[in-house]
Amino acid sequence: MRVVVVMPARNEEKLISKSINSVPKSVDWIIVINDGSTDRTEKMAVETLKERGEVVSTKGLGVGGAIQTGCEWALQKFGTDCVVVIMAGDGQMDSQDLPNLIEPVLEKRADHVKGNRWSHPDGPKGMPWIRRVGTWWLSRLTSLASGVRIRDSQCGYTATSGDMIANWDWAKTWQGYGYPNWWLMEAGRRGFRIEEKPVKSIYANEKSGIHLVTFFPSVSWMLWIGIWKRGAEWYIIGKGTKWPLKFAACSLWFGGWFSLLYSLKLPAVGLVAPVAFVVLAMLDRKESKRRRGDIIP
Repeated sequence: MRVVVVMPARNEEKLISKSINSVPKSVDWIIVINDGSTDRTEKMAVETLKERGEVVSTKGLGVGGAIQTGCEWALQKFGTDCVVVIMAGDGQMDSQDLPNLIEPVLEKRADHVKGNRWSHPDGPKGMPWIRRVGTWWLSRLTSLASGVRIRDSQCGYTATSGDMIANWDWAKTWQGYGYPNWWLMEAGRRGFRIEEKPVKSIYANEKSGIHLVTFFPSVSWMLWIGIWKRGAEWYIIGKGTKWPLKFAACSLWFGGWFSLLYSLKLPAVGLVAPVAFVVLAMLDRKESKRRRGDIIP
């Protein structure tokens, strides 16, 4: 199975060469997506890559759109017999973590592997506190929306099988910085197998293009909609769930929300909601594992 690195980059002339050179020689091909750069990113990438890869230029699609372009390019070039690794062009990803990251895909144990900075021995070293809080919050929402326990939803260091990329719905995707959450949400809903692996947290001279004031509300809303979408698909209109579980899930979900609303009138009723949601979470976790093949029906 070929290993392909897709490296989205925009205005990274100072870091792109270092990022490319850090990619292990064992990687078969590197695709740099120069997404609307106005500096020398493209020139530096071409000079550094030489025979190791190619540069594909796009016009400001956003990081999600750039990654989509790279994944489709890799699929077109190598077919499904590949694993696509996302490594940003700003040097935030340690190449020494790559073999561990791709292992579950190579062993056909997972379809999509996420880097987890919290499980690394160094932890989220150097990560600004606002990002820590934001990652905690979005990881909780992503876990609910995907049905898979996710601890570090915002890490963009990922490895994905060619089969998953070939079966992905590219007509409906997230173009901006919330793409890791979108991928996890949709992958979990559709039953793809997801794992997390420890990766090192690196923060140096790079500058983030994320605008926190708009990023957190928009991604949180997207995930909130995803929670309801998965719930409706699995437990109301879907055909893959048994009727007793559908009845129990709907009763717990709507009963929990009703008790919260009614607690405005009678506070004691509010105690029902935590119990209902905890029991629902246990049932949902089991159903999610069954859909991903972790439990034999």
